[in-house]
Amino acid sequence: MGMSDGEMTEYSKRQWDALADAGVVCSRPILDMTRERACAMVDDQGLLGDIQGLKALCLAQGGGQQSVAFALLGADVTVFDQSEKQLARDREAAAHYGFEIRAVQGDIRDLSVFGNEEFDVVSQGYSINYIPEVAGAFDEVTRVLRPGGKYALDCHNPFVHGSWIDGCWGSKWRKEDLWRGHGYPIRLPYVEGARITTCDPYWHFTDADGNEKRVSSPQEFRHLLSTILNGLIQRGLMIVGFFDGPEGSPEAEVGSWDHYVSFASPWLTIWSQKKE
Repeated sequence: MGMSDGEMTEYSKRQWDALADAGVVCSRPILDMTRERACAMVDDQGLLGDIQGLKALCLAQGGGQQSVAFALLGADVTVFDQSEKQLARDREAAAHYGFEIRAVQGDIRDLSVFGNEEFDVVSQGYSINYIPEVAGAFDEVTRVLRPGGKYALDCHNPFVHGSWIDGCWGSKWRKEDLWRGHGYPIRLPYVEGARITTCDPYWHFTDADGNEKRVSSPQEFRHLLSTILNGLIQRGLMIVGFFDGPEGSPEAEVGSWDHYVSFASPWLTIWSQKKE
């Protein structure tokens, strides 16, 4: 795209506002949350223990979902996101439940609005791959996390990020473009910070009313596993959990999403803990 870092940030913010306006799944507040669903959403591995009273930062997790889950489990919740439209969903959900949630707009690489060692847990959904480098975000997370606090990070599995023509599911793709008879080819170089290119520069999805939507996709960047893991370790964050998913089915239709993920797990969740 030839954009500067500042231009890319503004572009990303505009795209997430547009996705929120269009009703993408991650921008639909959950207004029927149960404790069981909340636990599965924010701590399905049971690494946090009792969440009651914890100060939780939902980092780049606007949309009225994770913030609600933490609040229902008794946490003192702050949600931080670059999109005001996403944060509006959190305010809507909080009002529905009668929760008190702090919603703050900003860039994940600048958390200066928060004090040192302010949070017991930082939960970051899939967002690190929307910024070109991770160092600034990791520096800030480490600073605002208290000693002994935990950081849950979702990221793309870098070994398969680019193993298909990204953006094809939901658009008019051909199975032969994805499946080559015995596997899914890796198409892009394994390079830190590389921009992920797509065969279709749009997200195609169905909104809550069943309407088909088409919105320009945010730019994604590839971050190597060594960059992620060493970036955490070098900042005094110990790895305490490492998970991949989702599960698929090798018996599913060839070229379908369920078939693809049975061969290549697309996402990783890394839990780390700040040294005491």
